[in-house]
Amino acid sequence: MSNPFERQPCGDSIEHVVRIELANEPSDADVEVVNGLLRNFNKKENAEFWRKITDPTHKSQPLHIFVYESGRAIIGGLLGETSLSWLKIRVMAVDEPFRRQGLGTKLSVAAESEAVRRGCKYSFLDTMQYQAPEFYQRLGYKVAGSIPDWDSHGHAKYFMTKKLSGSSA
Repeated sequence: MSNPFERQPCGDSIEHVVRIELANEPSDADVEVVNGLLRNFNKKENAEFWRKITDPTHKSQPLHIFVYESGRAIIGGLLGETSLSWLKIRVMAVDEPFRRQGLGTKLSVAAESEAVRRGCKYSFLDTMQYQAPEFYQRLGYKVAGSIPDWDSHGHAKYFMTKKLSGSSA
């Protein structure tokens, strides 16, 4: 197998040689060049999405909900955001002594209700095999995809979506 960082011919022209380099600490400007290449392609191919996503009225909004025990100690919460038609649940957790009492369901229902109020039609999240895929399935989430051995210790990561009730989708 050849070294991918050696000079390689590009396309059919043997005279045109490119250089591929590993950059452990790229400059912000170099990173922005690559981001710009993808952004320009995406703007060309999906102009309507880019018009919406760059409109300030469609700016992503945080959606965070907390569960408090007496004394204002946080015993659980949901961290997420809404953008366009989607609720993205980034993190949901309940402290162990308070699990299996319906708090996760209440957090999900509250987040989904607020997301629908904001105009969302769908929700998505990811969860590990040992975390809560069955819990999310009971709430109506479906596995949209998975990656086996995500953590290199045999556990799969699941990507899950749900059509939100009360939405007009």
